[in-house]
Amino acid sequence: MADIKWVRWALAGAATAVAVGALALLLVPRPVPVEVGAATVGPIALSVADQGLARVREAYLVAAPVSGRLERVELHVGDPVVAGTTVVARIRPASADLMDPRARTQAEAAATAAQAAVGAAQAQQEQLAAEARKADGDLARVRVLAEKGFAARQALESAEAQSRAGRAAVRAAAAQLAVRRSELAVARGALLGPDAAGGQAVTVTSPASGYVTRVLQESAAPLAMGAPLLEVSDQAGLEAAIEFLSQDAVRIAEGMGAEIYDWGGPGTLPAVVRRVEPQAFTKTSALGVEEQRVRVLLQLTGPPATWARLGPGYRVWGRVILRRSPHALKVPVGALVRADGRWAVYRIEAGRARLIPITVGALTDQEAEVLSGLKGGDRLVVFPSDKVRDGARVRARARTAD
Repeated sequence: MADIKWVRWALAGAATAVAVGALALLLVPRPVPVEVGAATVGPIALSVADQGLARVREAYLVAAPVSGRLERVELHVGDPVVAGTTVVARIRPASADLMDPRARTQAEAAATAAQAAVGAAQAQQEQLAAEARKADGDLARVRVLAEKGFAARQALESAEAQSRAGRAAVRAAAAQLAVRRSELAVARGALLGPDAAGGQAVTVTSPASGYVTRVLQESAAPLAMGAPLLEVSDQAGLEAAIEFLSQDAVRIAEGMGAEIYDWGGPGTLPAVVRRVEPQAFTKTSALGVEEQRVRVLLQLTGPPATWARLGPGYRVWGRVILRRSPHALKVPVGALVRADGRWAVYRIEAGRARLIPITVGALTDQEAEVLSGLKGGDRLVVFPSDKVRDGARVRARARTAD
């Protein structure tokens, strides 16, 4: 009986030990599966980015040099043009207006009166010419008599004065006849209708080589001098106008390196800051918030063939490089967390996550520069969940095949 009792006690103790061990296993927290990253040394750049539009740096607006009637413009948007060679427009002299019967009758009467005035001026010129010839003959006879002593000197002077007056009257009559003929030409010109033959067309050539980007007047129509016709742009001078927040724009200076990305083509396009406009403007965001924006112009510097499909008005994103660090200590941006109002990371030490405060420098969309708090090679928790706490046990999550 004693042996049986002892066996029962042994079995009861073993069962109790198993139960306590199972309970302990259930109560002990399991390691949290986490994604693991590392602090590495490499290049990083501090930058600011925003979106904007592509545009041409030099656009030439072609205007009508004279008033007249424009012939239909044969060029279309995208057509190439050559400076001084490609004819972009032809302008003919404006045709006369149609006249109603009353206006035509008055114009015909004015032309008849002008014709009569010309005839009267011709007759008067002929009369004065005859009187001048008579005065010249009288002067010749008086001069002969004066040389022989049969005419007084006073008579000679009087004949000379009449001769000069006669010639002057003939010149005045000729001038008056020219005036009357001009008036006749004006009166006849008023009778010309729209069907009258006009002068030669004035050709307008392109002021620059490039492409037609806008056609402002395509159909034939009368126009005044200075009216806009079309716009010619030099595609080689393409640039991006990026609208930065004013607090970002104050950190940008002309000559800084930049790049264009998310423009629809492969890779990024190198650029340089050409100008930071001095005047900001107010723009309402998609959320209805008023923002102060500054337009920054980024000049593309790469080969034109790399952005040949990019055109004016295309939406692009621009990034300006404020500072570059070739040998910076950096961590994945997903490892950053906020703790007590500053940046921190969870560093893995002996299988446990330790919250480490750090100082962050440059911050990109993928990496963050660490100025203090870590060293190269430290293993970090990336994208920590709410189960990760300071001192919590963690294990690296197995990567799934793509």
